[in-house]
Amino acid sequence: MLAFVPLVLSLALSAAAAAVPAEKRQGSDYPWCNALRATCEKQITNKDYEDFFAHDACLFGSACPPDFPVSANSTLTQRRNVQLFLGAVVGDLEPGREPPHSEDLRVPTSILQQISTDGKTITKQNFIDGFYHALDASSGPWPTNVDIVKGYWSYIVDWTAVCSGGIPFKNFADYFVYSSYVKSENNC
Repeated sequence: MLAFVPLVLSLALSAAAAAVPAEKRQGSDYPWCNALRATCEKQITNKDYEDFFAHDACLFGSACPPDFPVSANSTLTQRRNVQLFLGAVVGDLEPGREPPHSEDLRVPTSILQQISTDGKTITKQNFIDGFYHALDASSGPWPTNVDIVKGYWSYIVDWTAVCSGGIPFKNFADYFVYSSYVKSENNC
């Protein structure tokens, strides 16, 4: 009888997981990105999404690798994580609504100043600290290795072509606004 209980529980949990649409399930590869997505959705107050990048969970979640559904006829570049993250958030909050284009949004200087230690640039350490700080609001889960977050940083470095030192605010902000539409790779 005791062996039967875990089997029934296992089947019940499997059925419950199958009932949740795939795009709503937490991905096993990037659970911390899904935590940032959930926190971002709670931080959004302006339904025109103009303040999207003013929220740390939205900004850092946008740096996560694409783990969201994309249509087959999409014109987004291969590394399209920013627009896909924005689309996933909007889709969760307002199913069926077309998300704004990231290139129509702006990254406010105020959030960059919160992340930066020198008031002008974002360094790798600033990015790592900001990413983990944004996850604090969700109580995790956290990446199992800091090299994962360094990998997200490397995409920003490569896209901006600022290969050493801190990335100036304008270049860092441009990554979030334009990287889904403007291809820039193999620069560093």
